[in-house]
Amino acid sequence: MSRCPGKVRQRRGRSPSHRRYGWRLRVNRYLTAVLGAGAVVLVTGCSHAQTTDGVPTPALWAGAPSPPNSNVAGVPSVDDPLSLDAVLDEPCLSLTDEQIVQYLGDDTTEEVDTAVSSGPACSWDSDMRSDAEIAITYPRITDEGLTALYRNRNDTEFFYEREPVGGYPAISYGIVDRRDDGECLVTVGTSDADYVNVRVYLGRGSVGRLDPCDAAHDVATDVIDNIKATD
Repeated sequence: MSRCPGKVRQRRGRSPSHRRYGWRLRVNRYLTAVLGAGAVVLVTGCSHAQTTDGVPTPALWAGAPSPPNSNVAGVPSVDDPLSLDAVLDEPCLSLTDEQIVQYLGDDTTEEVDTAVSSGPACSWDSDMRSDAEIAITYPRITDEGLTALYRNRNDTEFFYEREPVGGYPAISYGIVDRRDDGECLVTVGTSDADYVNVRVYLGRGSVGRLDPCDAAHDVATDVIDNIKATD
């Protein structure tokens, strides 16, 4: 896997007692509803997604900012804004060590970048044979929140509203539809001006067995819960 420019990479080895984990903990939930489910996960922007300075970013930005929900139908409002201050400074706080073990297994590599133009980001990739990845980005290139995305929804190959994440509105969409390849982005509106992107890539052997958008929604749920704990 090629290395993204401008990022700090750190290997996150853990004790042998954790090595039985990986996606299997979370996959157990799917086994009750989906026959033949396997191990899952996720995505960083380098090898799979359109990037800005090496960080995956949706190409859905409108020009000059306008008031939230201005002239755009269907944009959900966020009545209880969630502060992102802690994760903007340290985006890798988005997921705990235990959660990374549960999703990706014991042996992972972490990449962090707090200076890219698209916003602070952290990604993790599995060094197991699955090649699964997770990337979390906090875009700072618009102050319209989900309005900017809803305005340009017709420029996407798919766009649909998801079940709220921790009480916050969520959508799945793609400029290019890579769901069949095991990749999906879930975006959660944390205020009328801000949102968080959670992109996942299902590791080898899992594509076609699980829905990558469901996997991204699960990760987003953990991310929002962790942000709430810092607020």
